[in-house]
Amino acid sequence: MRYFWKPFTLFRLCHVPVQFHATFLIYPVGFFVLDRYVEDSVLGLLRAVVFLVVFSCSLMVHEFAHVITARHWGIGSRRVILIPLGAVAELESFPGVPSEIWIALAGPLASFALVALFWLALHAVGHSVTSWLSGRYWLLEARHVFRFGYGLNLMVAIFNLLPCFPMDGGRVLRGGLAHFIKRIFPQHAGQASLIATRIAVRCVAWPVALGMMARTIIHTQDWLDLVLFPLLVLLAEAEYYLVRTDDGPSGGDDQ
Repeated sequence: MRYFWKPFTLFRLCHVPVQFHATFLIYPVGFFVLDRYVEDSVLGLLRAVVFLVVFSCSLMVHEFAHVITARHWGIGSRRVILIPLGAVAELESFPGVPSEIWIALAGPLASFALVALFWLALHAVGHSVTSWLSGRYWLLEARHVFRFGYGLNLMVAIFNLLPCFPMDGGRVLRGGLAHFIKRIFPQHAGQASLIATRIAVRCVAWPVALGMMARTIIHTQDWLDLVLFPLLVLLAEAEYYLVRTDDGPSGGDDQ
């Protein structure tokens, strides 16, 4: 079980190991296979593989935007690891201000760039040529892939901008608050990151999570949120604990 639980290194990119955790085989790999394979054996399995490649590559672009930007600020990366619901870029040291803001923003900006690329690809084979595509099945399938890539990266970009840890929005918020504290209250400059983390966690992350859970119960009934947002609160508290004990956060995002 320990061997199964251990993350495996797939390859190295920009001298950074890219790993996947065994739970990635359950979701999203299992989800895509079950969702697509049951439709039409071989063709469904092929769709699942293509969608999984788009999913994984989109996450890699997002995370390596963090890695490359961190390297620009002189911060190395230990690894990028694929986990259920996303990926994480683990940095070698805790970025300060303003580096944390730019490193955090790099991921969503990369995802928005992919949104634009998939949108252009989707409209290149848009409704105006639907009749011409009717006899070209593979181009029709390509439209489904482009639409999936567009929606996926839009969701990743927007979700990561939520002001909660461990998402990029939480790190941008902390970086901005820390910069504000250093400028306005220089006597607290040494504790700026700790104070900013506490504000981001206790005054922002908790209300956002509770608000989203209330919205789920009252309106959407998307019960997965009742698991996701409590988990985000726990991760936010873990982030605060790390900063409070002077270990500093080691990861950068993501979902």
